[in-house]
Amino acid sequence: MDRIAYKDGRLQVEGVDLEALAESVGTPLYVYSASSILARYRALREAFADLDPGIRYAVKANSNGAILKMLHREGCGFDLVSGGELERVLRVGADPQTLAFAGVGKQDWEIILALETGIGLFTVESEAEVDLLESLAGAAGRRARVAIRLNPDVDPKTHEYISTGKKENKFGLAFDRAAVMIPRIQESAWLDLKAYHVHLGSLLLEPDPFLEAVERILTFVDEDPIRSDGIEAYDMGGGFGIRDVFEDPLDLSVLAAGMSRLLGPRAWKLLLEPGRYLLGNAGLLLSRVLYRKPGFEKDYLVVDASMSELIRPALYSAEHRVLAVTENGTPDPRPVDVVGPVCESSDFLAKDRLLPRLDRGDLLAVADSGAYGFTMASNYNTRPLPAEVLCREGQATLIRRREELPDLWRNEVTEGIDLA
Repeated sequence: MDRIAYKDGRLQVEGVDLEALAESVGTPLYVYSASSILARYRALREAFADLDPGIRYAVKANSNGAILKMLHREGCGFDLVSGGELERVLRVGADPQTLAFAGVGKQDWEIILALETGIGLFTVESEAEVDLLESLAGAAGRRARVAIRLNPDVDPKTHEYISTGKKENKFGLAFDRAAVMIPRIQESAWLDLKAYHVHLGSLLLEPDPFLEAVERILTFVDEDPIRSDGIEAYDMGGGFGIRDVFEDPLDLSVLAAGMSRLLGPRAWKLLLEPGRYLLGNAGLLLSRVLYRKPGFEKDYLVVDASMSELIRPALYSAEHRVLAVTENGTPDPRPVDVVGPVCESSDFLAKDRLLPRLDRGDLLAVADSGAYGFTMASNYNTRPLPAEVLCREGQATLIRRREELPDLWRNEVTEGIDLA
């Protein structure tokens, strides 16, 4: 059944009535469907079953501990980009061997923590990082398993802000630099080269860029026999695209067949790092209308959610569906912009939408916001962070309390400062 759907004219998430949920918990409010998340995870695991996939959920997409625990219980590993994320997944009992630590700017303390934890894979992106990792591994007396992140210069045909695999992007190493680093790592007493890693970007809807990247990597590897020595895995990153309904726009069967054809003869394990693919369509941001403001050519719905809660539309023009929580007939003929209270012209959640008539007190849901919603939220304009709720089979569980105003200045220090 549809897990986010209308019943008797009222929007529900897994049978939980959103009108009642808003009355109980308040708004703005993030609401997630647990069954939707697990269904996507299982579909991904099944599609790539021939390659024994190691799925490493990208924690940056949504780092709530309840969601991490749910995925861990399902057998999922984790892709990390900070020491904080490492601590998060250890709190839910993650096996260190199922962890991959990526990121272009790892700090010393983060590397030391990861070495002490015994994580499964460090993804390195520069000669300087290799030098530092080797030095810290030697000092700790712990060997580090390494993946080199390569930049294959493949156009993923996505927004420029979420493209990461082209030559002008800061991520990964060009082949000529990698050719120098490979023997450098292989000769190290403290580093073991175990994998090649590629991440092309986000919201890829076609298999071709993924397969083109693999072909380029394999061509590079085959140019010198030593480049295969000790290699156990190919990490294809994430970026599996989603649309505005819970469906599979990226043809996983075609992608999996292509990956099997290319990687099968090498007996390499396949690693994947989905984030948005698992969470994006499974969540929504619930908001209440504060005012309806007439404009010259359209109206404005001023709501209690803003770019502080969901920055994606302002940051890179992301478009999210907007749904009236209570169905009330045909669309109003006058288009509306859904905007928040933040004092920025870029504070909008949707533009030029034809929605049912909504007025003060009515609820709307900004759909497809389960990923990179709360994790990118801020306290700008001294706004408390919203609550989060996880729904499953008719039950709603509060998984993050709403911030209170005193929480926002709890860590500020004014003692000893002359404020006269």
